[in-house]
Parts: sequence; C-alpha cells; structure tokens
Amino acid sequence: MKRVILSMLGMVAALSALMLTTTSCEKEPAPIPSAKEIECKAGDRPTFSFTAGGDWQLSSDAVWCKFITSGGELQEMAGPAGSHTITLKITDDGNGNKWDEANITMKMGGKAGIIVTIKRHPKELYMRLYDVTDTPAKSIKLGYVDWVPFRLEANFRFSAIDFPEWMDIGLSPDQNYNNIESVDYLTGAPGEQIEAYARIKPNGERESKKITEEDGYKITFSDDSGEHIFEFPIIYDGMGTDNLTFTGPTESYYGWEVSLDGKTFRYTDPTNNTVTTYPDELEYTITAQDNDYQIIYFEKRIERGISTYEYFDEQSTKTWMHFNKESMTLTIDEHSGSPRYGMVMALPRKTYNTIRTTIIESIFEDDASSGIVLPTVKNDYTKYILIEFTQRDLEERGEYEGMYAYHSITTLEIPCVAYSDNALTEEYGDVEIFKCDFVNSVPEKNPGIIIDPRIEGWTTESYESGSASAEVWLGERRLTMKDGEYYMGENKDERMALHLWSPMGGVWNNENVIILFKVGDTIKKILVVTPPEK
Repeated sequence: MKRVILSMLGMVAALSALMLTTTSCEKEPAPIPSAKEIECKAGDRPTFSFTAGGDWQLSSDAVWCKFITSGGELQEMAGPAGSHTITLKITDDGNGNKWDEANITMKMGGKAGIIVTIKRHPKELYMRLYDVTDTPAKSIKLGYVDWVPFRLEANFRFSAIDFPEWMDIGLSPDQNYNNIESVDYLTGAPGEQIEAYARIKPNGERESKKITEEDGYKITFSDDSGEHIFEFPIIYDGMGTDNLTFTGPTESYYGWEVSLDGKTFRYTDPTNNTVTTYPDELEYTITAQDNDYQIIYFEKRIERGISTYEYFDEQSTKTWMHFNKESMTLTIDEHSGSPRYGMVMALPRKTYNTIRTTIIESIFEDDASSGIVLPTVKNDYTKYILIEFTQRDLEERGEYEGMYAYHSITTLEIPCVAYSDNALTEEYGDVEIFKCDFVNSVPEKNPGIIIDPRIEGWTTESYESGSASAEVWLGERRLTMKDGEYYMGENKDERMALHLWSPMGGVWNNENVIILFKVGDTIKKILVVTPPEK
C-alpha cells in the first residue's frame, strides 16, 4: 500500500514539472509602441511609424482625424506584425478658435494604449481691414471734423478691446453718412463685413498734429476667448492747413469796447447786457495745423456814416492792434480823439496764402440791405474773427451829456465833438456847442442825420406840449419842416430826435447848418453841421 502511494506522488510531481516546462516555453505579448505627439493644422497629412510584434488595430477618437488606407479614409484600421508608416488626414470639421486633440489607440495581443496624440491648431483666424472702396488697408485713418469710413471683416466673432480715448468711433444704423452716432464699442460676427467711421476727438491741441504709424497708437481687437489679438495702427493727417479753431474770453466776437489807454477791455453780453471787464489784454487759444496761422488786422473807418476797411498784416508798422502768437494775447495801443474801430482775424495758413494778394476783395462783400452799399464780412470768414471792437472813452456819461448823431440810412454813428465858435458864443451866450459832419449824397436816396441832443426836458412829451423845439438855420435862412428840410420825431432808440435832411434843392452854398435846441425859450445846446463833401 505504501508503495502505491509513493508511486502516485511521483506521478503528480512529474506532471507538475511537465506543466511548468510547457508554460515557460510560451512567448510574451509584444509591447505597445511608446506614445508620441504630432502638431498639425486642418488640411495637413501627417505620418507616424511603428513596429508591431503581432497583429494590431488602430482607432481614432476624433472625426477630423482619419487613416488614409487603400480602402479609403477610415476611423479604424488593422494590420500584421512588422514595421508600418501610417498617413493621417486632418480635416477642418469642428475647427474652432482653440486647440483640439485626437488620440490614436492601438490594440495588440490583448493590450491597448494610446500611441499618438494629434494636436490640431485652432483654425487660422484672420481679420482684414479695407477702406471705403474695399481696397486693403494697413491702418485706420482718423478724420478731423469729418468721419473717415473703414471696413472690417473676420472669420471669428470679435470686439475692440483697446483704443485711445481720443479716438471717436462711429456707426450708422442705416449706413447713412449723415446719420452717424458716436459709440464706445465695435463688434463683428464671423463672415460679416462691418462699416465703421473714425475721427479724432479735439481738445484744442492734439488735433493740430499729425499721427503716423511710428507714433505707436493702435486699436486692438480680440476674439471671444481673449486668446487671439489683432492690432491696426492709427494714423491722422492733422486738421489740415485750411482749418482753424479758437477759444476766447467769450463766445461772441462782438460787443467789445476798449478804453482809450488800451488797458481795459469791456464786454457787454448782447443777451442780457451783463458787463465784464478784462485788464490789459485778452487771452486766446488758437488751434491750427502745426500751429501755423496768420493774424490780420482791419481798421473800420467811418466817414460821414459810411464805413470802409483798411487792412494790416502781422508785419505792418501802422497797426495799433497787436497779437502775440507766443502768449496768444491781444493788446491795443493807446489812443486819443474820436472813437476808432478794429477787427482781428486768425486765418488758416492755406486760406491766407490763397487770398493774401486780395484780402479786402476776398473777405468782404457788398451789403445793400440798408439801402446803401457797405462792406461786410462774408459768412465764410466770420468764423475767423477773434474780436470786433470800438476803442473810445469808457467813462460813463451822464444822461444829458454830449450829443449823439447817426446816418439816417446806415445808422452808423457820426461823431459830435465839442466845438468852440466865438461868433455863436457872442450871439447866444455861454451854451454848449457841438460839431458834426453831414452825410454825403447817395444816388436815388435822400440820406440825412438823426440827432439826439441829450437835453433834459427835451422829450417827445415836451415837444408835443410845445415846450421842446429847435431852430434850424442855413446862413440867414431858417429851414422848415413843411419843406422837408428836417423833421422832429423819435429815433431808433425811441428817443426824441431831430432828423435833418439837405436844404431844399440840396444847395448848401458852402455854409454850415446851425441847430438851436431849446426848452421853452432857452437855448440848451447848439449843433454846427458842416456841408457834405459831395
């Protein structure tokens, strides 16, 4: 029995040894090739190689990554042991603005593993800039006052994320140049061409200088992810040598008076009669291309109620008006005598160069609205007037001080100056005497002068009651109202006045007209009117 048991144990041992021997003779499965990465973009056909120790299968987990085989473009393929080179086709399916990955997995000998990772570039983004004629452009041009159009096109959704605060961007809801609205954004969708507009925001300084690409100003666009940036330079040709802007002490160039010593500038607001004074000089800010502009001066001369203009340039030694370009200040020389009238203009360089030999003819035109042709500044040039003023005695006069007269048609003042006449004093006593000139004749018109004697008690009411009166003499002949030689009535300021016309027949005989202004029987003032020159 013992012998049988031992025999059985021997058989078991022998069988075990045989099994171990058989197992050790089987081959180990071939290893999966080590993983690698390939970068590519849509449209590429990358390849990779490997050596397999047995039959294998490959699969791609992305529809945009396929195997090119003799049987077509496949997502899966298989092959025998050995060395192989595989070609892939990378399509643009789902190609977006981010990196995409595809994994190629190998199965072999019961094992599986990723042997290649394909990294597909984001789609190639583009943003194209055009001018209004659809001509490709490299930079965005700013206009000065006018908008400059430009067009943008991209294959992604974009928005402007950065641009200078002085760049004004405009959009038109209906693509109408006359209906452009300023905005603080600029966006676009894939495949859509947008039209926008650009100009500079002036501040009185920056608009006078050119901006080139070398200055480094740009507008920056980004996609939704913020990962892709496109930039375009900003350029600006300047405001142009035919443009000029300025600011002064007030918005209005008229309503100004200057004292005789030139030390006080007084402005009366025409809207509310508020008076503001400025000492010594007036300050301005003038903006022109490269700060290049021309100052010109005009003296308005009024002779017998008719105005003309005399022109002085910056180099003239005759002008009594002075503009300092460095400090941008205006000063006026001292003056004595009758009021004088001045006007100062600042012209763009191109404008001045165009009209420099015909200043008066170019800037002024004839205005016959009053009934008499007078020079007046053309509308195109009023925007260049810095100031229009009268230099005179600014001391306040009493209500009944002096005497005032003006041309009956032009309404321009005719100075009445204090006058000494021994013969009149001897005849009428110690009475204030004034002198003024009568107006010259005008074809088909009958001009005269309208006189306010500024006399207390000499009013419309006192005239109607018979208290106020006047005697008008030409030599020994007393002029009369019935002959149309003068008229008593209110003036343009609704004050009682004497309207003096030429003596009957227009014959002066080279004599002065003497007017005695009376209240009751008392002569209050006398006016000597000299005959016309023609």
